[in-house]
Amino acid sequence: MQQVQIQTIMTLQTPFVFAAANQLKQVFINVLKNAIESMPNGGNVYVSVENTEDTVVVRIQDEGPGIRQEWLNRLGEPFYTTKEKGTGLGLMVSYNIVKDHNGEIRVSSSPTTGTCIEIVLPTAHNSHVPETTMLSEPSS
Repeated sequence: MQQVQIQTIMTLQTPFVFAAANQLKQVFINVLKNAIESMPNGGNVYVSVENTEDTVVVRIQDEGPGIRQEWLNRLGEPFYTTKEKGTGLGLMVSYNIVKDHNGEIRVSSSPTTGTCIEIVLPTAHNSHVPETTMLSEPSS
């Protein structure tokens, strides 16, 4: 409907992360929704997954107009939004979920290349998580 194509680049061997699957699903939905909404005239969203020795990095890059540099540091604050009809809660919740999983969200943006969100999570062998979390299922 938005004329947006999602392009994926995945490694063959992505390690496990300890995670509450529904919570991380919410993070990815929030970030992808923001990327799609940033391009009302269509474009591409690139989703890649790569791993280092201790982390898994999910990178979501859009081709939108980017976010002003002075707004970047405020992303994730409660009720702070750059959208006309946004609440500012989606990214705040996403930042908190990732932080609760001992990860971090990194954001970079440029008017010429769009916005890139990196969701960095520790691999299962490097995690210190509460017993109540579960091992996420690998994608097929």
